[in-house]
Amino acid sequence: MAENDPQKPNILSWLRRRKLLQVLAIYAAASWAILEVTDVFIDKLALPPWFFPAAIILLLIGLAVVTVTAIGQAGQRAVSDRPQETAAVEPSPLSILTWPKAILGGVLAFAALAVVGGYWVVTHVSGDELVVKSPNAVAVLPFRTSGSGLEVWREGLMDVLAANLDGVGSLSAVDTRTILSRWKSRFGDDDAPAEEAIAVAQGMGATWAIYGQAVELGGQVRLDARFYDTTTGEQVTASSVVGAPDSILPLVESVTLELLQGLGAEQGLGDKGRSLISASLDAVRAFLEGEQAMRRSEWIEASEAFERALAIDSTFAMAAARLSQAYGWRFSAGHSMVVEAAARANRMADQLPPRERGLLELNHMFELGQVEAIDLARRLTARYPDDPELWFQLGETYYHLGDVASISDEERIQPLARALALDSALTTPIIHLVEVVAEHRDMEAFDRYTRLYLARDSTSSEALHLSLMHALTRGPTADSLAALERLAELPAVDLRQTLLKLRDPSWHEARDHMLDELESPRHPVADRANAAYFWRNLFELWRGRPVAAQAALVRAQELQPDRAAVWFFTLANLSAGLADTALAAKTIQRCRELGVLDTPTGRWALAAYQLRLGETDRVAANADTLDLQADSLRAAGDSLEAETASGMALSLRGLLAESRGEYQEAASLLRRSVTLSDGLGREWVARGYTRLVLASVLAELGEDSEALRILESNFRFDGYRSIPAILSRAQLYERRGEREKAIQDYAWVADMLEFCDPEFVSQRESAQRALDRLLAEA
Repeated sequence: MAENDPQKPNILSWLRRRKLLQVLAIYAAASWAILEVTDVFIDKLALPPWFFPAAIILLLIGLAVVTVTAIGQAGQRAVSDRPQETAAVEPSPLSILTWPKAILGGVLAFAALAVVGGYWVVTHVSGDELVVKSPNAVAVLPFRTSGSGLEVWREGLMDVLAANLDGVGSLSAVDTRTILSRWKSRFGDDDAPAEEAIAVAQGMGATWAIYGQAVELGGQVRLDARFYDTTTGEQVTASSVVGAPDSILPLVESVTLELLQGLGAEQGLGDKGRSLISASLDAVRAFLEGEQAMRRSEWIEASEAFERALAIDSTFAMAAARLSQAYGWRFSAGHSMVVEAAARANRMADQLPPRERGLLELNHMFELGQVEAIDLARRLTARYPDDPELWFQLGETYYHLGDVASISDEERIQPLARALALDSALTTPIIHLVEVVAEHRDMEAFDRYTRLYLARDSTSSEALHLSLMHALTRGPTADSLAALERLAELPAVDLRQTLLKLRDPSWHEARDHMLDELESPRHPVADRANAAYFWRNLFELWRGRPVAAQAALVRAQELQPDRAAVWFFTLANLSAGLADTALAAKTIQRCRELGVLDTPTGRWALAAYQLRLGETDRVAANADTLDLQADSLRAAGDSLEAETASGMALSLRGLLAESRGEYQEAASLLRRSVTLSDGLGREWVARGYTRLVLASVLAELGEDSEALRILESNFRFDGYRSIPAILSRAQLYERRGEREKAIQDYAWVADMLEFCDPEFVSQRESAQRALDRLLAEA
């Protein structure tokens, strides 16, 4: 028959001879297994949607490689089976391929996909995301919304329902920011089928999931919510309510009660107290808009939204607390507006559940600069170990108040990294992480965290500051030039916030450019004076250039001759031995006239200058004056300022004891001083000197570990004390045999003082000699 004619081609027999059918069957089975595993990992690791299609494409490429290899191998066998005289024919190029090479190629292709996916996890999650430990954890997922004005409730209903459910019976709500991070990595801003949404909750370790919708129909709003068991995917209970558009909060209350009743909870239903306590829907809507702006690091928009919420409902405690936090990022920690908002919220704290009360108390203590905030933050994170906001607040207290408790830079990083691991969408920890690693000159981490932040936020003012700073310091020439041109257009507030991020010692040129722009006549006089007396003065002292620092202070005095802060920093430079003593009489007189000496920090600076002159009797008299100030302040009800005055008095007495060589007494007094002189204002000038002398005293007493603990906390950005502190630390490291750390610190001092004034040359040479010696020995 014709089909059996051996001269005619038969595709099936051709495939069989080359064993392609078996090869393709094996490859198909292996590919199916790989895709199943990939699908599991996509859910568990919250990998991006493109990961699965990429796996299919690579497997198809692998199919082509395997097919061509099989054909080549078959051709090679056919050649080898021929008679000897024909076997010498030039082999086909396909015969170069071998099974080991094909398998290796497939492995490498899939490994490339794994590396890309792993890199995505590292850069987008930055650690192991939240794994909920509670067997009754509930994840409230983003609601579908349809209708005018309901968009804000897509995330807003998550916040309200999670707040309602958290702590009822044994339920614990998964942090909504963590859920949003996982959701957006999987679905973007889209909705999802119920089964896929539930899988997200299950992947986070939640036992329960709530998913639903808010729909406007005929002038009414219908709110539907369904409670799922994530282990089975089955619906446990549901609630559906209808009401007027201005009654969403009562509707949510009704939904909460029905869901809890359906779940079988019997206690604490509905009266546990919500974190979103407000009788006004408009106030809650403004609050939710502020929350969403905070997540995007849009501090101005957030503060304006919280202000609207409080204008509508002046008793809205959480709006006041969030306003304080937004002000903190918008202005600075310790700013009067920040403190006022925190105090206002704290007065309403009794309305709130325990977690929110603790958060408010922590926020209030932090804004007052009280070191006790650190202990409270530690207790709160121990009580709520999976709460990213509380871990961030612990990192915030470490960052701003850690020098009081001798928190090392490594310790400052840990809670911030933990917050980011728990909520990969949280941007605020990244901001401080960028700054801390820049101080340490860890440029790999600096680049990584900067990219991570800009991948999450590219439009806010914070993104502008980070992108400018990175372009100026780490970008290619074209980007740096473009950033320099951009500086000439920026308002003073953006220049100042960008300047704050230039923490690496080697970035002098970028700082100088920015300061030149900040002191430009196009800015208001107050901004130009601030740039001179604070920023230029600080950075020049940081580089061991007191002559340039003094010139900056003179410019500030000319711009604003009656500004007390200008004369305080002039006095502070004198107290540190970093100003021309010919200026002393005029400076002290102006400080007296402007009331600087009536403040604890001003009185301390005067006494520190007198101690430098050896006028110990005057120093003791000023310590007594500070004690009197403290008594007067306590009588007036200002306990915080009273503690600061007491701390300053202890500091002066400790400095006097150190000057007499009475090291045990000095250590006792200085330890007590550091914990009392808290605050986020100018106290840092006195506290830095106190801590430096305390470390020196402890080293004299042979207590190197405690001395190092102090010196390892944040000194790098203290223009007055950074050089002697880091040099002392290097010497202690060397004495303890910690050569690598000593080398790093000696190199830091030598680099900082590269262009220093003559009075710093001896310190630069000392650091350079030690560095050369250690490197030679190594």
